Amino acid sequence: MAAANATAPAVTFLTDAAHMLRFAAPETSAHLLSQRAALLYSNDLAPSDLERQHVCAACGHIMIPGQGTELKLQTLRASRKKAAGTKALKSQTATRKTQPPAKPPQRSKDFTCGLCARVTRIPLPAPGPATRQKAAKAKARMQKATESVEAQKPATANASSKKRAKNRKAGLQALLSGQQRPSNPLSLADFMMK
Repeated sequence: MAAANATAPAVTFLTDAAHMLRFAAPETSAHLLSQRAALLYSNDLAPSDLERQHVCAACGHIMIPGQGTELKLQTLRASRKKAAGTKALKSQTATRKTQPPAKPPQRSKDFTCGLCARVTRIPLPAPGPATRQKAAKAKARMQKATESVEAQKPATANASSKKRAKNRKAGLQALLSGQQRPSNPLSLADFMMK
C-alpha cells in the first residue's frame, strides 16, 4: 500500500506528460507510457480495463479509434465457427442434440494498435438472461396496448371537419333564431314616442 502511494505522483506525471506529447512527439509519448506500465508492473499494480483499452500494453501508444487504431466488436464463438470446416460442423450438429446447451458466446472489444499492430482484447460481460412471457399474458398486454394507442389517436381530418361543420351550423342557427325573436311591444322607447 505504501509503494502504491509513493508511485502515484510518478504515474500521474508520466500519464500527463505522455498525453501532452501525443501529437507533437508520438514516439516519446509511447515511451513515457511504456515506462509508466513498467513502473506499475514493478509495484504489482495492474491497469484497469479502461486503461488497457486506452494505452497499448506492448508499445505504450495512446490508442484512439479512428486515428490509426481500429476497434472491432467480436463474438468469439461466431468467429470459431467460421474457421471450422464443414465436416466439423456436421459432427457438431450430431453431438449437439445429445449435449446440454452451450454457454453464451463470449463477446469482446478488440483494439488494434496503430503503432505496433498488437491486438488488445477487452472482454465484455454477458447479457442478462432472456425472460419469456406466457403467450396468453403477452397477447392480453398487446391488446391493452393497441386499445390505449387507438384511444390516444387524434381524430382524423374527416371526422374533425365534420365536427367543425356541425358546430358552424349550430352557431348559425342560434344567430338566426336570435334575430327572429319578436321584440317586446312594451319597451321604454315605445312609451316615449307616444
